[in-house]
Amino acid sequence: MTKIERVLLSELLQWYRLQRHDYMNHWQVIMGNLQLNRPEEALRYMRETSVASLEEQKIAQISEPFLGAILLGFLIRLSHEGVIATLDFPEEMKQADFWKDHWREEYVDGLYGYTTEWMEVVSNFRDSKDLNAEVYLFDEPGGMTCQFILSDEASVLWDKLVTFNS
Repeated sequence: MTKIERVLLSELLQWYRLQRHDYMNHWQVIMGNLQLNRPEEALRYMRETSVASLEEQKIAQISEPFLGAILLGFLIRLSHEGVIATLDFPEEMKQADFWKDHWREEYVDGLYGYTTEWMEVVSNFRDSKDLNAEVYLFDEPGGMTCQFILSDEASVLWDKLVTFNS
């Protein structure tokens, strides 16, 4: 197992523990509202908390495990920083055959490094309100491109486009 594989596995276990803890907290809030006969509050809370799950669900559509692990960790870290994140990628990236021709092992270190850098950027804007992150994947001739946009309620704070060449 390579160093990056060990790091990703360790982080995924850490994120699983955090999500499990959050999941149990969400159930407590929902059950509390229902016990207090406040079903509208329970439903509102469920709707609010399901947004992050929808974005994580998109990652499950990507069959490349390293890319999925990096993106999942990144979205979970953003969520724990209070950043609302969205992920978008072309339909063809959902096909397993796509990754046979478009994924390179050398992308792993680069993409992981950039997500780490981007989390440092997020921490620089920690005092900003209503932070939103947009993550886009693109298939480019000769490689893959990833774009990270961080914005607040008024403006774009950071916009970085990175291309990984094959």
